[in-house]
This record gives sequence, C-alpha cells and structure tokens, in this order.
Amino acid sequence: MPRGSKPGERRGGRQRGTPNKRTALKKAALSAAAADPTTTPLQFLLGVMRDPKAPTELRVQVARAAAPLVHGKLKIASVEDRAGNASNVGGPDGFTIDIADAKALRDIEHRLAVLLRRRYAPSENGGPLTDAEIVEEYELGSLFGKRAAALVCPPGYGSGDAVNDCNRLHQLNCKRLSPPSCGGGELKGADDEEEAFLTARVAAFRHSQEGRDRRRMLALKLKGIGGCRSPEEQKELDHLKVVYPEGPSESALPKAIELKLSSLGN
Repeated sequence: MPRGSKPGERRGGRQRGTPNKRTALKKAALSAAAADPTTTPLQFLLGVMRDPKAPTELRVQVARAAAPLVHGKLKIASVEDRAGNASNVGGPDGFTIDIADAKALRDIEHRLAVLLRRRYAPSENGGPLTDAEIVEEYELGSLFGKRAAALVCPPGYGSGDAVNDCNRLHQLNCKRLSPPSCGGGELKGADDEEEAFLTARVAAFRHSQEGRDRRRMLALKLKGIGGCRSPEEQKELDHLKVVYPEGPSESALPKAIELKLSSLGN
C-alpha cells in the first residue's frame, strides 16, 4: 500500500520553482526576440498572436495590443475636438443628434462593412481576416452597439421612415462609388453630413424597442421558411404582427433592405 505524503512533501504536479506554461512561453518568445535584433515590437506581437502553442487568452490580449499598430486607431471625435464646433442636427421626426457623434458612428459602420466583406468574400477583398482584424471587428461592433443604444429614437420615427432613410443611404453610397466625371467620389459638405445623420437615425431605430421587435419578427419569418418554427414561436410572431402591423410598403420590402435593418446591432 502506498503511504501518504509527509507534512510538506509534494507528490506529482509542477515542482516548486518550475515555471508554468504561460511563463515558459513568454520567456521563449522574449528569447526569440532577443536573438534577432531586427525584430520590431509589431513583429514580436504578431509572432505571439500567431503561435498556436500560446494560450488563447494571451493571444487575444496580444492581438488587441497589435490591432492599433496594424490599422491605426479609428478617430473618434472627443469633447475637446468638438469644442466650439459642435452642432446638433434635428429633423422633422424629433431627432436631435450631435453631428460629430453621427459621423463617428458612420465611420465605425463603414469600417465594419469593410471587415464584413473581407470575412465573407476574402478572395475578392484582400484575403481572410487576420487575428488582429477579428479582434478589431468584435470591438468595433461592441462600440457601435453602445453608441447606437445611447441614441433616443423619438415616437414619431417608425419602420417606414427607417426604410426611406436606408433607400437614401443607398443613393448616397452609389454616388460615392460613381466616377468623379459623373459627380461621384467621396461625399463632402451637405452629402457627408446627411449620410452621417441618416446612419445615426437608422441605428437608433434598430436599437429601439420597435426595432428589436421587428428584427425578431424577421428572424421568425425566416425560420418559418424551412418549416422550423415551433408553435410557441408562431404564437409570438402572430402577437408581434398585431403590435406592428405591416403596411403595403413594408410587405413589399426588398430583401436587401430587410437584411440592412437586421444586420448591425443585434
């Protein structure tokens, strides 16, 4: 029979003084960096991030640190930047949105759209997402949701208004993509501010109670296409249809616009 351990005796496990795996990996990475004096801080961070032997938590932390070095930080207007230059943009539906905040929200959405195209069409948009871009996508998505949720969607603004704003945003995007000889190119002046303001309006609606309920309606409708909707879900959908009856324009929505309303901020 094996005897029990004596007081202070250690059996099995990591011996005292032996570094754990994370410490050993850090030392190995530092030794590798020191061995090559030409290694830059960014190369070092990316090397740790791409090391499959490194702990996942460490790789995520390193990717978060490397992301600004790879892409640069998205410029978000600060209170100081807006001092003396802030202007609230109102509208007939009761919105009051700081134009600097609206532009910041619009810029985040544009960057997320770039990453989304890279994710689902890598061969056409520069290759698959890097680990740093995956972290950036997550953090920007979270930031977009927080900023949009802080906006107040007035009662006078509904799904029909959101659809109209989406249509106008599509027109402005087409103008941006058009050649300069046809009046296209980067939006400036009134067009630039209108795009930012409309983006903020649609984002505010998506994060309102009605916007969330309508996204749920759409999800239930799509689920029913494959016959996977349960009786409880059908009952929920019927209730939501009573609360939010569809008008003629809404029932004929193009799928692209429906998906636009259900994309960011889920």
